[in-house]
Amino acid sequence: MSSLTDEQAGVDLKAALEAFAGHEIDAGTPAFETNAGQVVSRNVIILHLPPVCDGRELLDVSGVTSTLSTGNRTLLIKDLLCPKEFGRFFLEPVITVATPASATPSLLTITHSLVFDPSLHGNANVQINIFSWNIDGTPAPNVPVNFRCRVPTSPILM
Repeated sequence: MSSLTDEQAGVDLKAALEAFAGHEIDAGTPAFETNAGQVVSRNVIILHLPPVCDGRELLDVSGVTSTLSTGNRTLLIKDLLCPKEFGRFFLEPVITVATPASATPSLLTITHSLVFDPSLHGNANVQINIFSWNIDGTPAPNVPVNFRCRVPTSPILM
């Protein structure tokens, strides 16, 4: 059984989509990189200063893990990246979020630190530390965790 293509049926798909959207659709090359973003910072001491906007590449990594029997887990961002992403320095602000993926009540805390590589003279990795806790404050072992990390990056130029 054969079916008609849009051309054979006399349908101009682009025109139909533009009519539906109410504006012209430009399907050309995007004007920005797919991982480009805007990092906005504000001085929390001198509040009347305007925000500082800095265009940076942003890396957004997410995944699923679990805490160990000790109630913690340490992750390195580079262990989670595709090989093409390795030529980067990592910058603040690093935003990390972790949520327990369990019906059992538990709490999570999370910290991060930039890992300096002296041979590259820059922060070449991000370490994320996830801690799980029982409601009474004792470490909770083996808690499934969904996590996400967003970090500004810049290419390593050699």
